[in-house]
Amino acid sequence: MIDLQKIPTSPGCYIYRNKRGEVIYIGKAINLKKRTSQYFQRDDALGPKTKSLVSQIDSVQTLTVNSEIEALILESSLIKKYLPKYNSQLKDNRSYLYICISKSKIPVITTAHYSNLPEKSDIYGPFPSGASVKSLLKTIRRLFPFRSSPKHAQKQCLYCHLNLCPGPNPDPVIYRQNITKIKKILNGRFNSLIKTLNKEMKIAAKSEDFEKAQIIKNQVDSLNYIVSGWHNLKNLYADINLPQDKQSQAIKDLLTTLKPHLNINKLQRIECFDISQLGTKYFVGSMVVWQNGDLDNSAYRKFKIRTKATPDDQYMMKEVVYRRLKHPEWGTPNLIVVDGGKPQVSAVSSITKIPLIGLAKREETIIIKNKNSWQEIKLPQKSQALLLLIRLRDEAHRFANRYRRELISLSLR
Repeated sequence: MIDLQKIPTSPGCYIYRNKRGEVIYIGKAINLKKRTSQYFQRDDALGPKTKSLVSQIDSVQTLTVNSEIEALILESSLIKKYLPKYNSQLKDNRSYLYICISKSKIPVITTAHYSNLPEKSDIYGPFPSGASVKSLLKTIRRLFPFRSSPKHAQKQCLYCHLNLCPGPNPDPVIYRQNITKIKKILNGRFNSLIKTLNKEMKIAAKSEDFEKAQIIKNQVDSLNYIVSGWHNLKNLYADINLPQDKQSQAIKDLLTTLKPHLNINKLQRIECFDISQLGTKYFVGSMVVWQNGDLDNSAYRKFKIRTKATPDDQYMMKEVVYRRLKHPEWGTPNLIVVDGGKPQVSAVSSITKIPLIGLAKREETIIIKNKNSWQEIKLPQKSQALLLLIRLRDEAHRFANRYRRELISLSLR
């Protein structure tokens, strides 16, 4: 019998075990008692996967920490250790990210999903939340600037001017020392790192290198700040439903939103399109696919624009979708999503009868064309349906930009 009264109100991680003592789920919370209590008091608000989890919980173990960054890293290390059943199928679920540090002379820090983990790299994770990983790396980068690409132009990039990148020619010794410090953070060795920095600060001050001493002092102060409280992660996952249930709910909400305006009865496959362009030479398009409850990168497609040599986003969008429709063997989408507003939707609607919407960036408005009239739908910012569309749009944008960078890189060889 689980005694919720004995669970601390401190922040930290919780571990659920079944009757056989097997770890079946690991999570984190600002208030462990409040968080774990939610699982046993909100049955009507739980999705089927989450209900199945709760029915198997026999005991709860809690581990307390002082800060969100410690909770994030502890949760990751525990998931890696136990591989709990209900933390999704980690090898296949694209919601889990890893942080990768290459073993090159100038190490590069990137993120990747399990299927794309690079060789000859130190791997940290899995982290259940991609947003949390980005927040973590932004925080680390302010303390210890790092490279996120193996190649760097000889001139300084934007991150250099923001003191977030060491530039094209960093001192290899100093840079690798910073990478070692970043690894300490990712391993949860905060006290060890602070001791190291304090020692370096004293040595710099003794050598009258006061500028270096001040930089290190700022690093120590910042590190003490981020490990002394909960400053960045809003609500720290107020929704207790598992990722699969959240995704199912997002699809249901999106279908409910769109059915009054489009002839659509199911959402098993969604395709999202984006255009990426730079100057007057590099024009590309992307298609990303949502099916079987998640992003399916095996179904992604990329397109080099063939019929336009000058910037024209809506024309290019029309070309990409037209070329995609020439491939029925790829499958048929229940919904097409284009990055953009009325011009893009209007261009694509002239070539297909497949249900179509646009997502206009400025206010994240859903754009629908019905014959000669237009519908604009604004969903709440926390709507699961809207978050799903934003995730699709952002993934299409990322994939298109990556292809454009590949073409630029090839042209420079």
